[in-house]
Amino acid sequence: MTNCLHTPSGPLSQFIQCFWYWEGAPTGHAKERLMPTGESSVIFNLRDDPIRIYDWKNLNRYETYGIAVLAGARSEPFVIDTLQQECVFGIQFRAGGSFPFFRMPASEVVNCDVPLDDLWRNTADTMRTRLLEAGSIPAMFAVAEEELTRHLVRPLEMHPAVAFAARRFTANPHRTSVASVLNAIGLSHRRFSQLFQEQTGLAPKAFCRVRRFQRVLSSIHASRAFEWTRIALDCGYYDQAHFIHDFENFSGFTPTGYTESVFGRPDKNRHMNHVPLN
Repeated sequence: MTNCLHTPSGPLSQFIQCFWYWEGAPTGHAKERLMPTGESSVIFNLRDDPIRIYDWKNLNRYETYGIAVLAGARSEPFVIDTLQQECVFGIQFRAGGSFPFFRMPASEVVNCDVPLDDLWRNTADTMRTRLLEAGSIPAMFAVAEEELTRHLVRPLEMHPAVAFAARRFTANPHRTSVASVLNAIGLSHRRFSQLFQEQTGLAPKAFCRVRRFQRVLSSIHASRAFEWTRIALDCGYYDQAHFIHDFENFSGFTPTGYTESVFGRPDKNRHMNHVPLN
């Protein structure tokens, strides 16, 4: 099993969290439910079967997307087939990071997926071919940097208000309110919300809630004590009922159900955003 991450250099690093390469499908479970992060990604299946993404509420329903897909920013989970992780290359964008590389606003693909060839006409397959021919994992990362630079359709910059808000919401989602950001940036609520959704996909409040949920997952994996009242208060929930309601909305699990699914298995390569399903 091979798992490699790479942070791109220069200006790209402000928009791309990492490139990643995974080889070797997980064993012991057929599917995984992926938690929402509020960030978008691109996935290339380097095997020949098309990518399938399942309805998390009904695993008998799925859509196919060819050999590469743009997964939009999400506020709800989705499910993947673990067999399709045999050899995969991905681009994980930061909040709003995909905006310079695609012509449509990020809000048009929120909570959904689009075949990459629909967005990068006749060039998504070229990028996949170059990845396959790269010869090494570092060479794949270099190819990804070159190809993304070629696919720029906007300057490598975000609106200053959106960049400021995304940083604040990501760093301190439990302490940062939309009102406090508005006071700092001097835009109307309507104008700020429009800009934020166009560039990140989610509305400001929804994004902040998703990032607070991500903070909960980080706390769970850091402590593994599962002291739910303390975690809820530390992450800014006003009571445990509020905490459980948000957790179930974003993950489809109760907090206890999540920990049993993640930590109740012998898997060595646990990931807080990939939950094994039977």
